[in-house]
Amino acid sequence: MDIFIQIIIAVITVAFVILMFFLIQTIKALTSTLNEVRNTVGELRTDVSEISGDVKEMIHNTTEMTLDVRTKLRSLDVVFATVHDIGQTLHSFTGVMKETAAGLVATVKNKAQREVYDSGAPRSSNGRITGAITDGIISSLRIWRKLKQH
Repeated sequence: MDIFIQIIIAVITVAFVILMFFLIQTIKALTSTLNEVRNTVGELRTDVSEISGDVKEMIHNTTEMTLDVRTKLRSLDVVFATVHDIGQTLHSFTGVMKETAAGLVATVKNKAQREVYDSGAPRSSNGRITGAITDGIISSLRIWRKLKQH
């Protein structure tokens, strides 16, 4: 039995040595992996520091550009307000001119018709000219209205 116990102790010792060998190999692999992770984290810290500096500079530039664009847009507000005022003035002026022209045409037409009816005679050459002018103004107003509608 002594030999049997000695063989068992020898087998246990060999198994323990083999177990220790594989355990040491595993620990060496883990150590190299941890060293690579440590190096990678160090490089990432450096890269993040560089990127954060670039991002801060980019944000600063973007802020400056935004302020510049806002300033320029505010200066354009005056121009657009002026253009708006000019447009309103032209619109009012055009309306007054149309009303004046329509009133003039009506006056000239009424006067020409009165001359024809008052005289009882056919139109004179002066009446024909006035009628032609009246017809031209009326045609111009019709064309103006059609162009304005489109």
